[in-house]
Amino acid sequence: MTSVRNLAWLSAAFAAALILLVLAPIPFAGDVESHAASLTAPIASTLRSTTRPVSDVLLNAGRLGELSRENASLRQDLVQAQAELTALREQRHAQEQSDALDLSAGQLGTHVTAPVLLRDPAPGRQMLLVGRGSEDGLRTGQPVLGSGATLVGMVTAVDKHRARVRLLHDADSAVAIALQSSRTQGSLAGTGDTLRIEMVSSVTPVAAGDLVLTSALGGLLPPGLLIGRVADAEARAEELFTLIRVEPLVDYDRLEQVLILTDFRPSLTLTGEPETR
Repeated sequence: MTSVRNLAWLSAAFAAALILLVLAPIPFAGDVESHAASLTAPIASTLRSTTRPVSDVLLNAGRLGELSRENASLRQDLVQAQAELTALREQRHAQEQSDALDLSAGQLGTHVTAPVLLRDPAPGRQMLLVGRGSEDGLRTGQPVLGSGATLVGMVTAVDKHRARVRLLHDADSAVAIALQSSRTQGSLAGTGDTLRIEMVSSVTPVAAGDLVLTSALGGLLPPGLLIGRVADAEARAEELFTLIRVEPLVDYDRLEQVLILTDFRPSLTLTGEPETR
């Protein structure tokens, strides 16, 4: 439709020009030419404004191609810069975690850090596969710590370069503990999702917020390792033991590196048999 309209305008302008050419020798033609010029001026202006975008595109086609190539190059540079920044952030995060673990265990003896490679997906199973093994000094029964020198589990199986760790909230986990303020002894058990303390008499006072530490009772762990704090305690008159829920001080689901105390040798194995040395 636009091209038809432009053609009509062009034809009218051409006809007007022919008329002016024919009338040029006539005395009054100057006035006619002047009036015609005023009439055709808008037509010429419209034609120029209509054809200018086309001419601009034709004149700048090469420049547009060059700008498109520069755009693509800049996008590639931006993607590469973002990838490098992400890698640097991950390296810094890993180094900060490693430094925090080493600082936490500064007074705990010989230890190694290990990356978490895999989590057991089975319901109720809270197991990790870590990237250290017997060649790094790992043995079954060694304590496994998270940040803040907080106990998160124990080594249960080892090969040359890998080891399995059972976290404290695993359904098969049970360790001896003591409440810091009262020195009350008990057993910390996992439910698959949470932690609870068992074997504490219902007549024993237990305060929310009390810290939960490892106990040397049973010989499986060194005493005094921090585990968590009492979230709440519910003593029922008809029950022999208080229901005590424990809040861990480490988010087990976000563990990326752990620290393993390699100089600890339990006096009993996880099965209750004396350890062979």
